[in-house]
Amino acid sequence: MILFAPNPTGSGHNMRALSIAQAIKKQRPDMPLTVALASLQPTFTPMFEKSGVEVVDIAGRLVDYSKKSNLSKELDWNNYIGGYIANTFLSGERILSYLALIDEYKPTALVSDYNMAACLAAIFSGTPLVFVTERYDFTLCQLQDHDLADGGFEVNALEMARARTALHSQFNWMINQSQLVLTDKPYVASLDQGTPVAEALNSGKAHFVGPMIRDINVQTGLNVREQLNLGDAPFVVASISGTTMFAQNKDALLAAYLDSFKVLRERNPELKLVLLGRQDTQAQDGVVCVPYYPDWMGLLREASLLISAPGWITVTEIAALQVPTLFVLPSKSEYHELEALRRLELLGFPTHLGHDRDAIVDLIQGELEKDTRASAYYAPHRQVAAPDGEGAARAATRIIELCQGSVVSLTASKAA
Repeated sequence: MILFAPNPTGSGHNMRALSIAQAIKKQRPDMPLTVALASLQPTFTPMFEKSGVEVVDIAGRLVDYSKKSNLSKELDWNNYIGGYIANTFLSGERILSYLALIDEYKPTALVSDYNMAACLAAIFSGTPLVFVTERYDFTLCQLQDHDLADGGFEVNALEMARARTALHSQFNWMINQSQLVLTDKPYVASLDQGTPVAEALNSGKAHFVGPMIRDINVQTGLNVREQLNLGDAPFVVASISGTTMFAQNKDALLAAYLDSFKVLRERNPELKLVLLGRQDTQAQDGVVCVPYYPDWMGLLREASLLISAPGWITVTEIAALQVPTLFVLPSKSEYHELEALRRLELLGFPTHLGHDRDAIVDLIQGELEKDTRASAYYAPHRQVAAPDGEGAARAATRIIELCQGSVVSLTASKAA
């Protein structure tokens, strides 16, 4: 039996766990799977259950990290470690909850998608741990104080240095204690050299498997253009959902997208915008607002361009589908995605930091005018897709092999 524990800070963690679970079910339909969900339960519970995965609501309450600010502008030990990390990532209550679940289910392995509390529970209980991560170290450890200051934070340098030391030590220990580490982020030397995951890649404990996403070949049968009343017009998809550190950044980005589209619409009256997100917006000519669309991949296949935050599950999806994408981060205060934006720029994707309307208009116009049929256009995508977008299947194979090895070891120890 495998217990999944996705981190509760964004839909991407749930989606990656779902994709791996579906891939395991394809290879081993008889394998019992359970997921401990801690966020977005109404959306993901039916998706997991449809895939044959038992769902446990470990939170006991509905959580949506996309609708509120999650961090203070004052970065010191008390606010960052005490007020944010200790509650969101290293909650003592949550560690005990996972320990209780482990005792109840006695899993052959625990698969944690960047869930620190679940990792610690697995290590404490001696349960084989698979750590799935899009981070090579704790986020703070790959950023400098000046990055945070540029984002408008008031940084207590001494206390944040202590925070980095503690978080790096915890992350490094967790990687060392894991039996298997899986990542969907390609190594970039200038960003990753010397990090715990880079060292695990060198030792053979960690593996870059590529996109751990749903089967991109599955067709839902939905007619995207007909359902959203898009006709034959070219359209851009702008996604503004996802975890945010500060709600005002999301509001500013939404306004910038709508203002930019007005300009683009004047230049091309046929162009339409599909706006994906959980905010309420006023009606605007040519704009279709959708809080959630069930055929995300079908929508992307039809779009001329996606504009998105650099959330890594989205990056891996567009890489596998080869979707033209512009990645936008509204501010450095959204520090949790700053490293991803830099990585995307180094890999060759178009990126933008800020929410200036004129700059966004120029970038969108430039991307729409590029020849997306040319093979060279998708060179950045291929570096992430590694090489076929089938990372979930590769992850599933390695997890199953680990579980089989654990069962053999346990049987041998009992026989002895």
